[in-house]
Amino acid sequence: MNALHIAMAIVKWGLMVAFILAVLLLLLAEVLDRYWSTAAGAYRLYRKIPADGIVLKYASSGVRYARIGDRSLQPLLLIHGAPGSLFDWKSLAKRSILYDRYYLLVVERPGYGGTRPREPLPSIVEQAKRLGVVLEEEEAEAVVIAGHSYGAPISLVLAALQPERVAHVYGLSGQYDPENEVVFGVSHWVKYWPFRYLMPRILWVSNIEKLSHAEAQREALSYYTAVKAPVTLVHGDADKLVPFANSVFVKQQLERTPAPVELITLEGKRHPIQLQMPHEIAVLLLRAGLK
Repeated sequence: MNALHIAMAIVKWGLMVAFILAVLLLLLAEVLDRYWSTAAGAYRLYRKIPADGIVLKYASSGVRYARIGDRSLQPLLLIHGAPGSLFDWKSLAKRSILYDRYYLLVVERPGYGGTRPREPLPSIVEQAKRLGVVLEEEEAEAVVIAGHSYGAPISLVLAALQPERVAHVYGLSGQYDPENEVVFGVSHWVKYWPFRYLMPRILWVSNIEKLSHAEAQREALSYYTAVKAPVTLVHGDADKLVPFANSVFVKQQLERTPAPVELITLEGKRHPIQLQMPHEIAVLLLRAGLK
């Protein structure tokens, strides 16, 4: 066997190993998503949270959420991105300093986790309406909202729809600009129905949302001018998934409103800042309403 044949054999086996590893990773993602979507999985995920009274609930809109902490305190609503689930906020929920000020409402957006039905809902406005039912049924007042990535524009629309309930909005690494959307080429290849059954559900739902982001963001733009609560935008300038310019864009939109808006730039930070620096984000959330 000459050197060329050896090289081709190495490449062949390398590709086979890479394929097998990819399949195993996809299977693992599906297994974890299905497990965390159960009550047992969700409680196990949050078993080490330093607060009493962890309760899983369903709103009448089908949204599943975890309520954590003392309900006599101010509510902090956490909205994940795409893909996402209760897992996104696990690190933040471990910060004990939060529970002196807040009780947490950790929601799973339509299409994700245990929320029903298990179908994509690409519209930012419709997602905000369904998440808003949680606030109504909790009878929550003066809510602080933190939304990450695709959850950030949903947070702003929710603040516009229910201004009497929202005290402050934090947009973490948010995607707002319909003209500044990173879409990977493979997204267009896996949008067809067979992949619905071949891909983990969490990735399938995320991909359907991704291909509808621009349209959904254009629909959401008209709601931003109705936001009355203060807004704090937090974004890493090294974010490759959601470019930093998105937060610059929405800051300009919000400056047309009476609501105060602040943009905090995190030098060298990438996209999932709530996972990279949960303590710092917790400290930042405690600033809400303070002068």
